[in-house]
Amino acid sequence: MKTGSLEIRENYLLGAHTTFGIGGPARYFTVAESEDEVVEALEFAKERSMPIFTLGGGSNVLISDAGFDGLVVLDRIKGFKSRREAEDAVVYAGAGEDWQDFADRCIGSNWQGIECLTGIPGTVGASPVQNIGAYGQDVSQTIAGVRAIEIDTGKSIFLSNEECGFGYRKSIFNGESTGKYLITGVTFRLRQNGAPSIQYRELRKYFEGNRDVTLLQVRDAVIAIRDVKGLLVRKGHESFRSAGSFFKNPIVTPEKFKEIAERVDRRGGCADWAWPLDSGKVKMSAACLIQCVGYARGFRKGNVGISPKHTLIIINYGVATARDVVGFAGEVLQKVKDEFGISLSPELRLVGFSSSCLEVSDG
Repeated sequence: MKTGSLEIRENYLLGAHTTFGIGGPARYFTVAESEDEVVEALEFAKERSMPIFTLGGGSNVLISDAGFDGLVVLDRIKGFKSRREAEDAVVYAGAGEDWQDFADRCIGSNWQGIECLTGIPGTVGASPVQNIGAYGQDVSQTIAGVRAIEIDTGKSIFLSNEECGFGYRKSIFNGESTGKYLITGVTFRLRQNGAPSIQYRELRKYFEGNRDVTLLQVRDAVIAIRDVKGLLVRKGHESFRSAGSFFKNPIVTPEKFKEIAERVDRRGGCADWAWPLDSGKVKMSAACLIQCVGYARGFRKGNVGISPKHTLIIINYGVATARDVVGFAGEVLQKVKDEFGISLSPELRLVGFSSSCLEVSDG
């Protein structure tokens, strides 16, 4: 079906556009390569009173077997611009740019601020949605603002860093304003010739004794570390059909942490599994909690299970369905809740599921 400059496909299977390799049909599907095409897509959906879902790299999403009863827009808006402001490089990238290609380009220009975020699959437009973070950096530390189109009005707007409401793996785009905006580009403020961040303990250990570390070396180190964990979705690296970390690392009070730590110790303990925060609270490894309730690396139940390289990753071992994945994740959640009194939250986005699909009981 053709409408304006857009090619609209009907009953289009989405699994090929997700790293899980899972996803039922979209009622309608199109690719948008410009803001004008986004507006066309919005008008198409509005005329039919149907919802819209934006898909980028499909690396942080699980789409139900029933698919999406609306219009799925594959965001492929490209573009790259930069300018110098004092000691900073202000860089704009289209939402459809590959995140790793963008990071490589910035690091190659010796612009500091996202060197620890390399190896994360997906697109630039997805980066602010969950405030991607790794190895001591969050992308919100560098985002100057987000360009987006309001889905209800088709109006193009610019949201400042503060207006994006960033928090731990969250923003307004996956919170109170979910489904309100379609991101078309992101502006970053990076430090020219800045010293790389090696605050995270894995990186400190990696570079122990090395005083003159470059951005490129940090990028390579992060990629190497992620590779060992099976977190790379790149040619030439062993990867699994997953959405990366399935759950967020929980944050608790010191009192709650003491209680949980005693239970973890009774189950054999974990190395380096908790991190004190400046707020006084403690961030804990969800992977440790999952391991302690019996889900070791490589645990498998039919076509779904735990990655052989990292306990926090649920993978599609064969021809798993979305129902298989959610059912398995629910079992893990319930056991963690029963043992530690902690309700883990999913890090990925669940599309086409009921809000209660991962609810757990209190025992």
